[in-house]
Parts: sequence; structure tokens; C-alpha cells
Amino acid sequence: MSDVAVTWAKAQECRDKSGNRDRNAKDVLKTMAAWADANGEVWAAVPVLALECEVSERTIQRGLRALKDMKLLIETGERKVYLGRVYPIYRMPLDQGHASTVRRLKAERQAAWGDTDVTPAGGLGVTRMSPQDDTRVTPRGDTGVTQIGKEITQGLKPSSRACAAAREAWATKAPERVAPRPVERAWLTAIERDGLSHDQLLGAVLAAVGRDPDFARGKAMNLDRWLDEGRYEPWLSALPAHGAAVAPPVWAGPANVAVAVAGAMGPAAVSSYLGTAGWDDVNKTVLAAHAFAQARLAEGAGRALKAIGVSVSVGSNGSARNG
Repeated sequence: MSDVAVTWAKAQECRDKSGNRDRNAKDVLKTMAAWADANGEVWAAVPVLALECEVSERTIQRGLRALKDMKLLIETGERKVYLGRVYPIYRMPLDQGHASTVRRLKAERQAAWGDTDVTPAGGLGVTRMSPQDDTRVTPRGDTGVTQIGKEITQGLKPSSRACAAAREAWATKAPERVAPRPVERAWLTAIERDGLSHDQLLGAVLAAVGRDPDFARGKAMNLDRWLDEGRYEPWLSALPAHGAAVAPPVWAGPANVAVAVAGAMGPAAVSSYLGTAGWDDVNKTVLAAHAFAQARLAEGAGRALKAIGVSVSVGSNGSARNG
């Protein structure tokens, strides 16, 4: 199964030659995408598709013919024999159309605003992606599959501090959803695509980790997929204009401390309580500026800090004391 194929299939617009939406073809495409490999190649037993879509085999065959007419399924010429029947192997053109639903929405908004560079091709309602889209689809963190976009230079690295802090923040809630190399490439793609600063993107990550209810429900996405699909956009608007939500510039101590506080209390707590705090490296203790700050940190982030072996005290002149 390829997450890229599934995401791609959901974003495509299936219309017949008259321009009418073909929901049957769309259902067949999405179902087949769940069986596709990393290159978008897939074969599908018609009886299996009929069972999964809960329709007749003839309905599936009509959907397959429609998808071939729409150029959303391309026959490779190879065949697969399954239970005595021969099925063609198809390829999904993952380098065409919209990479994701988010990218499709952006393209449609631009087209509505008169952007002549985004034009549906061939009357099929399938908008060819810009070079930026079709060269920067990153791998998904839990598939281990290299997807299109291989020309992104491996040596190009985003700000190691900001990207590392984002990975650490995500890992405090969903450690299995962070794959360093895919995240680094998705991070760089987001920076280049939307013209963001590293601190802006980090602030959005910290805001999402701190307040997105999906983390509490155990439904967090892979961080690289979250970046690739532009899921950070709503969190950018939630950041203070002066950027107080960004952790590293206001905290001189270890980055994982800022990440833990931001994840438990929100990014604003980093500037409010860690911005005036010191750090006792010997005792692994945050030295809060006053008793109130110490109480708020202990109450709001005590468990998260304890998990990384850090305590909180009221500090003065670089030495810790109990508050």
C-alpha cells in the first residue's frame, strides 16, 4: 500500500467526456490506490473490487474503462494471473494531477482568481501540477518508500535547530510518526513552497502539538505528511505576530526542555516562563525567575519535564534552590 497513491487518488477529479462527475470511477480509483505500490502500479481482481465497493462486477468494469479514458489508469502491458483469470497491471500517473487535496484546493482557488498558469488539461478536469508540485512529493514516514521528487539534493538541509526541535516536539506525542530524513525533505519543501521562515514553521508545529486534539486521540499524522499537505497553515494564523511562540530564540537551555513545555502548555508558555528562566546543567533543573513561574511550570508541564529527567525550581544567580 502506498500512502502517496491514496492521497493522490483522493485529490483527482473524475469526469466523463460530457464533463459530468463519475462517482463510480472515483470510488474504483480510490479503492485501487489502496493496493498500489510505491510507483503507482496496481492490478486489481474485479471480484475483489466489486466486494470492496459493494457494487457489481460490471459496474467495476465500467469504472475501469472510464478511468482509462480519463488517463488516470494507464495499462503497462503486463498481466497478472489470479485464480485462473488474467488481469492487466495498471500504472497511476502520480506525477500528474494534484498531489493532494490541499494542493488541489489551492490550485482551484488560484484558478478562480484568474491564475492562467493553472489550467485544466484535456477537458478532463485534471489539473497538471506545477513543476514545484510534481518534483517535491516527499516519502511518507511510515512506508519507507522513496517517491517522486528524487532531484531534491540530499545535501540541502534546513535549519538543523528548528527542524530538530520540530521532530522532538512531534515525538513527545507520536514518536512513531517521525522519520528524520523524510521530515527534513518535507520541511525544506514547505519552506521553499510557501516562503516561510524556519521559526514560523517551527512555531506552527509547536502550536499543533500543544493544541491539536488529534494527538490526544492517538490519531497524529506522520510529520512529513503533515508538512507535505500544508496542514501547518491553520496553525500559522494562530501564532502571535511577533513570533513569541517560537521556542529556541527565547530559551538558552536544552531544546528538548522547550519542546516539552510547548507540547504540554502551548508555545506561548515557552516565552512566558522559560524566556526568563535559567538552567542548571549539573542538576538538570529549570531555574524559574519567581515562585509563580515555578508553580505554573510544575503544574502545566511537570509530567512532561519529569519524563525527560528535568525538575523545576526557583533559581538565582545560576544556582538552584527550592521554591
